[in-house]
Amino acid sequence: MSGNDLPIPVLKDPRYKDQLLEIRDREDIPLELRDSPIEALIMRINFGWPVPQSHKPQLLIATCIEFRFTLPIPRMHSYVIRRASGRLNGSEFTIGYCMSQGVNHVAMIGHNDCGMTRAFQSAGKLVDSYVNQGWSRDAAKKFVDKNLARYHMTDELTGLQEEYERLRTVFKKLVIVPLFVSLYDSRLYLPKFYVESLESSNFANYQVSDELIGEL
Repeated sequence: MSGNDLPIPVLKDPRYKDQLLEIRDREDIPLELRDSPIEALIMRINFGWPVPQSHKPQLLIATCIEFRFTLPIPRMHSYVIRRASGRLNGSEFTIGYCMSQGVNHVAMIGHNDCGMTRAFQSAGKLVDSYVNQGWSRDAAKKFVDKNLARYHMTDELTGLQEEYERLRTVFKKLVIVPLFVSLYDSRLYLPKFYVESLESSNFANYQVSDELIGEL
């Protein structure tokens, strides 16, 4: 599949259909998210509900650089981070800044057919792209190898879950919600692992260790 093609609907894809929950109306949104910035985002993307502009955003949206997905949000609505694979490792300071401005909710949006699941296949082209910018081939290869380990995902849902669980250990009081968008129709779905995690232990009393902070 080329980057210009749209994959099949996620619920028809055997890799996702048993791992995602469809959001057909507001009743499918967990009670924990009702009347929250996350609910407003879901209703905006899936159902076209209007969302107000604000001089004090309450939401940080983290998603992939994927050009086949556009966030349908107005200016002055949310902070947005777009990175390859959508992971936030290395963006902890940015998250902290958003928190200092009043943000208490983070939406992590993964998607199907992510190029980061095939990143190792592009390693040669990646190296060449840096060499063309004047980098030595040795330096470019070391840089690519280092970052392939950071951004590559075996599969999109596992990558989303791993990053969600990591962030919960670092930011214990943030409301962090993983979502999954289908590139076929740009609709959001809830990962089953997230819904199941709502019944697990609360991280509110978890103490973040200095050693973990030092690794960021």
